[in-house]
Amino acid sequence: MFDDLQSIHLFKDVGQIPFQMYRHFGYDVEIVCRRNEKHYPKADDILSGLKITCYDGSPYRFLFQQARDIDVLMLFHVSTKTIWRGLLYKTLNPRGCLYVKADMSGTCIRYAQWGERNFVTQAKRVVLFRQFLKRVDIVSLETKAAFKGVGNVPPHKKLYLPNGFDSDFIEQFGVRRRIFAEKENIILLVARHGDYAKNSELMLDALGAMGDIGEWQVWFVGLMTEEFKKLKERFLDQFPQLAKKVMFTGQIDDKRQLFELYSRAKVLCLTSRWEGFPNVAVEGLAFGMIPMLPDAIACTADIIDHGRCGISFRQDSRDSLSATLNSLIARESELELMAQLAQQHFNSSFRWQIILKNLDEQIKLQFNSNSSE
Repeated sequence: MFDDLQSIHLFKDVGQIPFQMYRHFGYDVEIVCRRNEKHYPKADDILSGLKITCYDGSPYRFLFQQARDIDVLMLFHVSTKTIWRGLLYKTLNPRGCLYVKADMSGTCIRYAQWGERNFVTQAKRVVLFRQFLKRVDIVSLETKAAFKGVGNVPPHKKLYLPNGFDSDFIEQFGVRRRIFAEKENIILLVARHGDYAKNSELMLDALGAMGDIGEWQVWFVGLMTEEFKKLKERFLDQFPQLAKKVMFTGQIDDKRQLFELYSRAKVLCLTSRWEGFPNVAVEGLAFGMIPMLPDAIACTADIIDHGRCGISFRQDSRDSLSATLNSLIARESELELMAQLAQQHFNSSFRWQIILKNLDEQIKLQFNSNSSE
């Protein structure tokens, strides 16, 4: 169940986990959501087999009517809404498997932690969270640090499950993955530029401090807020020597066009102040792109394999980012090996059909356990 499903979610974890469970493990899958779009064409095309059901009225009424026919209910985030739906499902279908993708980057589920809430609200949260822990079957966590650090979920209910990518899509979209020698000196930033969390202005600040980036180019891919558009114009006016080296493509909705750009580029950079587990970073690895990420983001160590196939810099530090870019340009001869390691890291750690095998095994284990009670 994911109320706010839009087409953009179908190639993210929301759509990909159920689709890949259907494709590789034989599950009969269905995403249940509000009626947000008239039609989801990708579900009839490249994601054929992924059923989408839009409910009218209350999601609780839908669960009340359908819970007994649902073997596995997948929900997102540990929230009051998730807990109530999970408890209703397990009450109506105690033998079913309740799976919650926590989708968090920290090392603690803070839902029931005491804070500035009033006493009644806090007490209600404590009671709900206890019931949630008692009834939930699987809670997956996206980073190794979260998996090790979250101590308020029983160990036998925890599962390490990062976001992945299906490299078969590359061929299905008709894109050829270039070897490193065929790639161009391009650094990609794929984000909603101007969003405070994405911090894309940090790259502009770093480039301004450098003044020149040699034979390299930096491409900003994605929507831009009006404020960021003004920032871009000021930057280009101030540094005209970079006008042909810093590109702004706008939003690229066509997956084939985006994948072609991944295939051309050598480096994928994120400048975020915070992130969950960014799909774009895993997609970049699949194309042999070298990830360059802020050090304080929880997923960074997992994605760059502790520095073997990627680079980190100090979060929100212009000087650190510009120094890292200078180092990248100076170490160009070392990048080919790093790109090869990035490709290998993807193949072993982030292919959906590999990482979801663990989910399949745990679902079957929990389902059999629930059925025998």
